Amino acid sequence: MDWLWLTLKWLAIAAALSPIVIGIGWAVVEGSVLPRLVPRAEIEAMAEAVMRDHPDDPEEWAFMEEHAAWYRSLSFEQGKWYRVRKLIRKRLLAGDLPPAA
Repeated sequence: MDWLWLTLKWLAIAAALSPIVIGIGWAVVEGSVLPRLVPRAEIEAMAEAVMRDHPDDPEEWAFMEEHAAWYRSLSFEQGKWYRVRKLIRKRLLAGDLPPAA
């Protein structure tokens, strides 16, 4: 009979913690996993457009978009703009300057 109460106690603990675990898991999936599933061609096209439209400081503009997505609690968009910003920084460090306006 003692094992029954122990089992029920652990089931109650698991039931109480499951929404927390599911919430954290979904935040990780939406903020980290799903942005990595965006095709590289789309990220490159976005980076190219940002570098073309904002030649003065394209990395800062991409950061502002990433920050705006964070402010609006759009984890997927934030992760996507992070990838765009990372690619822009890589291009700028390699000497690939944006075209002059």
